[in-house]
Amino acid sequence: MAYIDDATINEIRRKHPIKEIVERYVSLTKKGEDYWGLCPFHPDNNASMSVSTKLDMFQCFACHKAGNIFNFIAGMENINYGDAIRLLAKEDGYNIGNVSNYVNPHIKDYEIMNLAIKFYQNNINSTLGNNAIKYLENRKIDRDTIKKFEIGLSIARQPITKFLENKYDINDLIDLGLSNTNETDVFSDRIMIPIHDLNGNPIGFGGRIYQTKDGSKYINTKSTKIFDKSNILYNYHRAHNKLSKDNSIIIMEGYFDVIRASTVGINNCVAPMGTALTTKQIRTLKKITNNIILCFDGDEAGKTATERAIPLLENENINIKIIRLEEKDPDEFIIKRGKEAFINKVNNPMSVMDFKMQTLKENKNLNDTKDISKYIDELIKELIKEKDEITIELTLKQLEKKFNVNYETLKERYDKYNEITKKNTKTSKQEVKIKEKSLLNKYGQATNNLLYYMAVAPSIIDKSEKKVIMILDDKKRRLFNELIYYYHKYNNIIIADFVTYLNTKTDVADTFMEILNLNLKKEYTEEEIEDYIKCINEEYQNKRIEKLNIELSTEKDPMKQAKISMEISKLKGVTMK
Repeated sequence: MAYIDDATINEIRRKHPIKEIVERYVSLTKKGEDYWGLCPFHPDNNASMSVSTKLDMFQCFACHKAGNIFNFIAGMENINYGDAIRLLAKEDGYNIGNVSNYVNPHIKDYEIMNLAIKFYQNNINSTLGNNAIKYLENRKIDRDTIKKFEIGLSIARQPITKFLENKYDINDLIDLGLSNTNETDVFSDRIMIPIHDLNGNPIGFGGRIYQTKDGSKYINTKSTKIFDKSNILYNYHRAHNKLSKDNSIIIMEGYFDVIRASTVGINNCVAPMGTALTTKQIRTLKKITNNIILCFDGDEAGKTATERAIPLLENENINIKIIRLEEKDPDEFIIKRGKEAFINKVNNPMSVMDFKMQTLKENKNLNDTKDISKYIDELIKELIKEKDEITIELTLKQLEKKFNVNYETLKERYDKYNEITKKNTKTSKQEVKIKEKSLLNKYGQATNNLLYYMAVAPSIIDKSEKKVIMILDDKKRRLFNELIYYYHKYNNIIIADFVTYLNTKTDVADTFMEILNLNLKKEYTEEEIEDYIKCINEEYQNKRIEKLNIELSTEKDPMKQAKISMEISKLKGVTMK
């Protein structure tokens, strides 16, 4: 894989002004210093996206998508950041090959995980893997599928720790969740399902028991520097190549649901990492499609998971369809009812409103007047959330026909609840603003503002480096340090170039975009900067004093008590100055 350095990437970027790139896809209108247009990353009617020629950045104030030209192209073309660089590099005549991991700091980590996949695959294909193969074949998972999904086997008699220690440091294996601190394997006698990041790099495993009922059915890799389950979707790296923006992606609950669906030709399936669907995962999917089908388990827990996912998807303006199964899960459904039955489900998913109409009927006797009234009332309250006026009217007419209730009566009830909801929503938004303002206290504002001005006015970095004791928030502290490092390396900070530098540091990059989205005034005074630094230091000192007071209250050693007291006095003296 070819390597391309930051200097070359920035050279490519400077040949393509942000306005020129964005106008390939979006019409822009100049307003003040910046250009504005409809954001292509969410349904937009208000020209929410700003394009700054000064910063060489785009920024949407509605969906908060932001970045440089490579971020924009990656989003528009449904490709990763490295491929966006390669796309423009090709236009400019550069011959840099595949640069998807061009400056990835985790090359060795991926190398170790790739070797682990091969080790586990060798195990399952050896005579020691016969029982595991038999287990999978009994579940109708053939050898081609095993190979496609790189399924392997951990064996207690053949520890991977001992194998990898010949080449890698034990601390690396512990950090990646393969080994324990006592140099034993984390996974033992389990079928191993590799998990990849969004770009297809191996980052972890799901290990399933197959010949015992003891212990947890699944053990997943712990959270590591390359594995964050809230960001990852199982099989995304395969599924996203299988569809266009108009196609749907199907979200299932488990690894074997996704694997089973592929055996009947349904390859556009993903699964969260054993947790509820997160907003981060939804936004990842939104980059490749606006259409999502929820196909969770057919039990009560699956219904609850569907109900929880709907508002998250609606908040991102996703088109939602739902599949409800008569069996426990997609894996069991396909085995029992066959390929055609499942494909029919996929081709005919229900709408959100149909799902709500179905679930609200449960535990109600629709021959009983009171239950009918309760059902209609609950459904109308759900209908308030529906934005499509045709769906609203059709649903009310369905109720009129089914229960012989006058349409005008139903519409009157709908209008009443709609008015109440609007008033409550307005009040709720006001309360949220007040709450957000109180949560973002003086310290939080000072931290955000200082980081913002460090980026847009790098001349204050030296002062900040010398005077700031410590930023308490982990991500913001890392951003603070990255700004200082970058400034000293390049003697300046060009925002668009700094975004490229942060590309492999996902959490820090997200924090930086949040800071930029504050869109603070460009002007500042030295007094303001001094106030921000003072506020940050006072917060650190106060928190440190609190911690020391707790230590002092539990410490029994007089010498240690004296030492703690001296530090508290010193901190209080600094704070009082």
